Amino acid sequence: MLKAFFISALSLCFAAGVPTVSAEQSGMHMYEAAKADPALSAEFQRITKPVATESPWVLSFGTTSPSTIESVNGQAYDVFWGCKPHDCITESYAVLYDRNAKRIMAGAFVRNMYNGPALTESHITWLGRTEFDYARALGKYLY
Repeated sequence: MLKAFFISALSLCFAAGVPTVSAEQSGMHMYEAAKADPALSAEFQRITKPVATESPWVLSFGTTSPSTIESVNGQAYDVFWGCKPHDCITESYAVLYDRNAKRIMAGAFVRNMYNGPALTESHITWLGRTEFDYARALGKYLY
């Protein structure tokens, strides 16, 4: 039942406009990118510190998907997304990385609560100093 709910939730996300990327555009998974870019790894540890105590899976990046590119005010950023292994629907994160500045500009961590298949509550913890335009860019990656 939960598996069917998760598949339905993913279908809704794609129907709602969560971007998909072609093979040529697909990026690296967070764990690959962090290994290749020590600044990204350090930034990720910094920005996720407020949620890592309660959700230690974040420290190893969780289950990830390839990064995508988002534009905010004409500037391109890498978006990395991950979720709690074997329980993606309860906890996830998204971060916006400026490759040139070597800085995560914004991030969000989402914790969802359910009653059976019904989503009853969500809590978003904005990570770092997330400005509105960054939050809007990350919003479509949060569910």
